[in-house]
Amino acid sequence: MALFQETDADPRAAAARLADLLAWFGAIGDLANGDPAGLSTRKAQAAASLARALEVEQPEVDAIFFAAQLHAIGALGNDACRKGEGLPPRLARMERWDIPAQGARIAERIGALPMNCADLIRWQDERWDGTGSPDQLRWTTIPHGAQILALADCFARIEQPEEALAAVSQESGRRFSPEMARSFLLWLHLNGGDPEPTPTPNATLDARKCVPDSILRDIADRIDDHNGVRGRWRRVATIAERVATEIGIDEHGQGTLELACATYGSGELAARDVEESLYDPLARLGIEERARNATLAAQLVERFRALAHLTPILRARAEWFDGTGKPRGLGRDAIPALSQILAVSIAFDALLRNRTAAASSSPDLLATHRLDDASGTQFDPDVVRALIRVAGSLS
Repeated sequence: MALFQETDADPRAAAARLADLLAWFGAIGDLANGDPAGLSTRKAQAAASLARALEVEQPEVDAIFFAAQLHAIGALGNDACRKGEGLPPRLARMERWDIPAQGARIAERIGALPMNCADLIRWQDERWDGTGSPDQLRWTTIPHGAQILALADCFARIEQPEEALAAVSQESGRRFSPEMARSFLLWLHLNGGDPEPTPTPNATLDARKCVPDSILRDIADRIDDHNGVRGRWRRVATIAERVATEIGIDEHGQGTLELACATYGSGELAARDVEESLYDPLARLGIEERARNATLAAQLVERFRALAHLTPILRARAEWFDGTGKPRGLGRDAIPALSQILAVSIAFDALLRNRTAAASSSPDLLATHRLDDASGTQFDPDVVRALIRVAGSLS
């Protein structure tokens, strides 16, 4: 099934949707990298403003904007950031050096991006003195755009402009070229530490070279791999589709449900562990954790038009049918129907992979019995009955 079902006959609409997905990907990268929320957006705005002040050609400004937005996507799945790796500090530090190169390899596969965007991502952590990563470039071998990204990163991470100026000045001749440090000083004084807003340069994206469905599926796969639950969203989506068909959800609703399955795992990126490894999916113990994850996933999509309609579905997936769930204590019909299907599908997948169920001769039967016990309290009885009817074909 297509994740995005409308036709993209209008190239501008297709580019806008693609830009939304890339911005969401940037936000995901921030989380995976342990960066503050919104860093990729602030960095993109600062980088584009600085590039214009330096009279960089517009195509290069656009490439710099997207490279800044996607600066941390290489952290998604990096061994130093992935859950459960537990690397020694020195080895983790070495693995992190590869994040820009990993991000560049991902960007290369997104054919819609400006041509040199991947190179800028790769070389954004190079240093003027040659001690950067991953290629130890130095001096004028570092692309101009990559130096702009490094300056924008410093600015975006420091709240006070005066402190950013001091940090850049201190690193002049080491991390930054003296000339670029002087340019940053002039730029900072001219804009007063408040870069003018830059609209996302949608027009520079070649949407004909990218299918939004394939990008989103790839991101969802990477999220699961990062969280240590490889293939989970696809299993949950299969369960949800069967249940939705059984209930009579229309094609549009099923497409929306599949999008929710592909995005809900993003809420676990900031958590130390995935929720199913900590608590039984039917226990009240852990409900606060599930609600936090659900709320974060909702917050991650609500700013982007292509995904904003998923916000209430993702936020409500930890609500309980009897009104005792979180985060808002919704009950019965106040919980979106797609949220109720999503919640049951997540729980069923977790139960099937529970060690007790896995050792059983009939794991689907054990799982459905447990779901049936939660019918009317945690889950909508109609949704549970629909799942029981199709369970034999899912295990």
